[in-house]
Amino acid sequence: MPPCCKQLRVGRLILRVSRDAQRRFAGLLIPVLASFAFVGKLVNKVAFSWWLDPALQRKKNVALWNDIQTNFCFLTSQSQMDSTFAKGLPFDYASVTIPSGNILVTITKGRGDVSVSVAPRHDPASNYALGPLIAALEGRHFGEKDAIHALAGAARLLRPRLEQMNAAFAVDEFSNTQRLLS
Repeated sequence: MPPCCKQLRVGRLILRVSRDAQRRFAGLLIPVLASFAFVGKLVNKVAFSWWLDPALQRKKNVALWNDIQTNFCFLTSQSQMDSTFAKGLPFDYASVTIPSGNILVTITKGRGDVSVSVAPRHDPASNYALGPLIAALEGRHFGEKDAIHALAGAARLLRPRLEQMNAAFAVDEFSNTQRLLS
């Protein structure tokens, strides 16, 4: 058998295929498979995405809300009706913003990650991650005890400092807090 050929065994049939034939076959097969993938994605979007994606997002939001009610009961009891869910998140993510006094607490969960950020109610664009924010307000360096790995840990960090954060994020005090955080 020449070195430029490859021997394929299919049951009792033995095929000898040259490398050029293999390349030509791959050159024909790849566009056909890409076309099938494109059509499959298009059919998925038309047939399922318009109703399935929002349904799956609602399911993730409800699961996150249940976790929040379990761990952040001190926030949800007073502001259950004001909470908002983020729209248009990547799959597997859910995010809830809960107002509490002068602050907005945004909790995002997805793919094993948990993120909690705090923003002043009067300036929602100025948000800060909870762990580094607590360390800065207490005048110390961010350490492992400030890291958030689960919702229960975030609740333990936030609960005793909620009044301090409400005071720090008040409209008249926020400029001093911003200087501290810079």
